[in-house]
Amino acid sequence: MQNRWNVVRLDYLFSVVLPCIIALYVNHLPLLGSIRTILGWALLGITGNVINDAIDRDRDLGWQRKELVAIAVGSLALAGLCFIPAIVADPLNGAWIAIAIVLIIVYNFGMKKVPVASALVQVFAEIVMPYFTIHLPTTAVEWLWLVTLYAYGILSQFMHEALDSEAVASYGPKKVRFIVFLFSLIVLVLGVVLFVLTVDINILPFAFVPFAAMYIYRTPRSKDAAGNIKDVGIILGNLFLVYFIVLVVA
Repeated sequence: MQNRWNVVRLDYLFSVVLPCIIALYVNHLPLLGSIRTILGWALLGITGNVINDAIDRDRDLGWQRKELVAIAVGSLALAGLCFIPAIVADPLNGAWIAIAIVLIIVYNFGMKKVPVASALVQVFAEIVMPYFTIHLPTTAVEWLWLVTLYAYGILSQFMHEALDSEAVASYGPKKVRFIVFLFSLIVLVLGVVLFVLTVDINILPFAFVPFAAMYIYRTPRSKDAAGNIKDVGIILGNLFLVYFIVLVVA
């Protein structure tokens, strides 16, 4: 059996935790004030990852489906307990959490194989909803932060799907290359505008990803030529998470 922790994909949790940390960073909020909400999203992320494996069975994890379901139920219950203070403080947070759960269910049971739309739905649940539970944007600049982060997430998801031969990969290498270039340019344009408005140098590291994506897909790329690109993306995502946690704490 593989390492028992592989089943929960801890290295993927930056996708739901980073939006929370960015919301804290943008609004100069303390980390400890939202720590239970952030833990709730991490646990909800684990739930989604395990349910995905229970449904698809596309990884040889050495676990039976009922065992995966037990892990998912336990993680979901703990997430619910973590979310209680946030919901009591603002019932609207309950709506954001419920929407995220519904979208993940729709993604896993109906949209996972639908190109483009699947990425839009999954990333909306993983980025926009967590951000809303920390802080609902009130200014144009903050909305731009969130839209840029959303576009960045979509680009990352498209590359993930292409490398794993999921959803968007059904379009073929040339169309995938076009989509990756399109969203890379969108992220860069949004990032430039955001930098001009905020003059925040901490935005600059994110520019590495769209440039790297365009370099990687400068020629149509098949799954067989993927190499360790997916692992590079996961490592960078976790490094960005650690970086912004330090900024928030400091």
